Amino acid sequence: MDSMVGAENSRKPYNFVKSTAGLESMQLSAENQSYGVKEIVRHKFGKHGKLMSSFGCHPDFDGMEEGELRNGYSVTLFMDIIGSTKLGVIFSPETVFKIKNDIIRCAIETVNSFDGHVHRIMGDAVMAFFRSDVYKQNGRVADSAIDAINCATFLIQMFKDVVIPKLNELGVDENLGIRIGIDYGADEQVVWGKYGYMDSQEVTATSFFVDVAAKLQQKAPKNSIMIGDSLAKLLGFDENQLSVKTKLKGNEVIDVKYITPNYRDASGKPINYKQFVLNNELYCKLLPTSEEIGELNVRASLKANKDDVSDDEYYPCSRIIKKGMGISFKGYFYSQVAYSNPRFRFRVVNTGVEASETENNGNHEEYEDAKYSEGRYFAKHWEDTSYKGLHHMYVSFWDGERLIGNEKCFSVFINE
Repeated sequence: MDSMVGAENSRKPYNFVKSTAGLESMQLSAENQSYGVKEIVRHKFGKHGKLMSSFGCHPDFDGMEEGELRNGYSVTLFMDIIGSTKLGVIFSPETVFKIKNDIIRCAIETVNSFDGHVHRIMGDAVMAFFRSDVYKQNGRVADSAIDAINCATFLIQMFKDVVIPKLNELGVDENLGIRIGIDYGADEQVVWGKYGYMDSQEVTATSFFVDVAAKLQQKAPKNSIMIGDSLAKLLGFDENQLSVKTKLKGNEVIDVKYITPNYRDASGKPINYKQFVLNNELYCKLLPTSEEIGELNVRASLKANKDDVSDDEYYPCSRIIKKGMGISFKGYFYSQVAYSNPRFRFRVVNTGVEASETENNGNHEEYEDAKYSEGRYFAKHWEDTSYKGLHHMYVSFWDGERLIGNEKCFSVFINE
């Protein structure tokens, strides 16, 4: 992987909004404008192939007849802009349109870049589906959840780092933000069919979990992501990635563990469907788009056996690794200094329910002797995959007992 190209691309400024004069003079039609998200995301996450189309029927359900129903899983994402009312006080309606449209168009490009399908725009909100028959056939449904989580995290970070500062320059205060809700429904829990009448029809998904994603978006704090219990279980998330939403009641902070209203099932019992806030700031640091290129670099490839030759490169948090597949981690330290006892430490930190049931979460560390060639030290380390969840490999460079290069984290999703 040409990391320097990706790093350089990630530092390019995003032209979300212009100066006030530019906004007033900008033509309303800018269909061909791109924000550069696709180039960064596809490169840094190792994605290939044609992007999914946007709007209308999801490509997996093209050609459905009226009255036909099909089951099919879905990871549903809702995003909307909050705090935008004040824009109408400061700017003309034309300028408000341009600001909102810039944000929404960037969201659309981001969804497409992460292999999602934008289903529709509703005012200043976006609804998207993440699913693929190919993922399903290959037993990789969880990849759709990873794509959705990565998309939402990347989008919020972009909004905070680029959009808000630029809008502040235009006189918009920091109350503007976005909020996102995501949940997962399995094949048997989602029905796809045509809604509407005669020429006014669309194919869409019907599911409790689609509806819940919308409610999660409505309840999400500003610049935050809320996910449902179904999605959390699919990825094996735990308290390391999630927190419970809280609210102030009088002078007391109380937990809001369940979707509200807490619906009752056919027997009259509350369903107690859990909701969580994703720690997107922490998670964002694990993504390849946050990678800082320096002296120490880490790579990984997937192999069935340790001695196999493989070009299946794995990018951090990009997709699932199925249990039983092995990971060959490679540490690189660039230096002209001659060290007497160069070595790398590979330190594993596991998370998730399955790892928690083992001694010390299955955490461990090993040192590997380093070889020197062409201006860099190199060592590789093999790891088996046993526990569902998001796990972390921390790699550091040492000279004997002396730490030379600080740890770098490389995170992987392991699943069934």
